[in-house]
Amino acid sequence: MKKKFQRKRIREGVDVDITSLLDILTILLVFLLKSYNASDLKLDLTQGLEMAQSESKAMTRFAPVIQVNKEAMVFLNNKSIGRIPASGSMTMLTQKLKEEREKLESQSQGKKAAHPNELVNLVFDKEMDYQYVQRIMNDSALAGYSQFKFIVKGNY
Repeated sequence: MKKKFQRKRIREGVDVDITSLLDILTILLVFLLKSYNASDLKLDLTQGLEMAQSESKAMTRFAPVIQVNKEAMVFLNNKSIGRIPASGSMTMLTQKLKEEREKLESQSQGKKAAHPNELVNLVFDKEMDYQYVQRIMNDSALAGYSQFKFIVKGNY
């Protein structure tokens, strides 16, 4: 029996052009960064509420959300509070906001406060009269919320 000796082939390096792969990855990275939203606020709009437009892209923080629709119905964190009265303040809203503030303070007790407790997010129908906006802001201030963020719809 004859043994066959085979010469070992010397392997040559393979050149791989990854230019097109890098182009695709760059486009994907830009797309993901453009669509990324760092805000922890998630908002479910109540029925019959049409938001105003905005060009600002500044993010907001987590805080109680007050929504008021065309019929002057007030919602706190998507729970109906009632209708804004014809005159005077809305004591039910003030009371609920105080309860919300106490709940947030008890959750953050012993920890460094990640979210200041004086901020409230406001969402109004775009055709809302300013007197209602002013009254909601006043009732919020009575409950200890002195900073307001108006949430509006953006085009981006």
